[in-house]
Amino acid sequence: MVGAALLAAGCGGGAPDAAQDTARFTSMQAAGSETSSAPQATEPSADRPADTGAAWKREYEWVLEHPDDYPVNSAAQYTPGGASKYAIVEATGGGTPELLLAVGQGHTNPVIVFTIGTDGKAVATTDVLIIGTPGDGAARETVWAAEDGNGLYQISGSSRSSQALSRHFVLDGTSLSKTGERDINKDAPGSEYLGIDWVDIYNRQPLTEGTLTVAPLGAAAGTAGAGSSLTAGPGQVQFTGTVVRKTGAELMAPLGRGMPSGESPDSEYFLLWLDSPMQVTGRKNVETLTREVEYIALGSREYWANGKTHERHPEWEAYVGKRMVFVKDQNTIYFPSDTSMPLGAVWAGDDDTYAVLD
Repeated sequence: MVGAALLAAGCGGGAPDAAQDTARFTSMQAAGSETSSAPQATEPSADRPADTGAAWKREYEWVLEHPDDYPVNSAAQYTPGGASKYAIVEATGGGTPELLLAVGQGHTNPVIVFTIGTDGKAVATTDVLIIGTPGDGAARETVWAAEDGNGLYQISGSSRSSQALSRHFVLDGTSLSKTGERDINKDAPGSEYLGIDWVDIYNRQPLTEGTLTVAPLGAAAGTAGAGSSLTAGPGQVQFTGTVVRKTGAELMAPLGRGMPSGESPDSEYFLLWLDSPMQVTGRKNVETLTREVEYIALGSREYWANGKTHERHPEWEAYVGKRMVFVKDQNTIYFPSDTSMPLGAVWAGDDDTYAVLD
């Protein structure tokens, strides 16, 4: 589990004291938090206008424009760079919402929580939470909001099971303090949890409107953008379509071919069928090429002659019939060189952002 790997990763001196219960799961801390040039100064700089009106929006806007001002300790096991994501969440019950900034790229993203301090400035937590797929395996880390606006939940589970561990954290100054934990069924966790819609850092609409990017679980996509406002930023590609279920026979019939590797033609594939075909550029081995694509592969359930069933992200079956938008980083688009099904398809990835449109 990620928790064990990161427990000793505290900033400047290893793991936290055993008597403390402060963010034990994510003991990583933001590096240089005491000397950061981030917006905690008492006077605005010449290129940063004094806050008037919706001051908290201006503070969070500054954070989104300068995410690198909040470096994260390398012990967080993430890859710096890439497009960060954010969310607007009520986590303290104070009326002014909190900003969650998920930084980095790769399989995991540390999440820094920002509040508005007594001086009106944005203050970053020195502890972080985690979203993503640590180890590029079955493990899944998710952050959920609290329906009562009190704290945040770190949800640790696996793509192979509906069971997960829920840890509840509340803000304690610049720390995240754990108040409890329990096992849950992440497919039916209870009304006290809200899903968080993660928004691309280039999309400022939710911040401008002052809209919380949360929704009841089942209405919110787990790593989604903010509804129809999700759009591609620089270096990204947007795919919009409807999630469908197709059998292998249905996919291969237009090609006049049977199944390529002995799969049953009754095998099921869950696809984002695009509103219209797109010219997409990606890599295939060492070459870059452009192809017309009709769909993006999401998941599959393949049946084999030996009686075995192989599933890959079958959770997308629950989205069949829903219209959705996906945003992929351009450098994550690959065309396969093998004969796996769906043949030649670009796959959605764990780092993509997505949203249910209707």
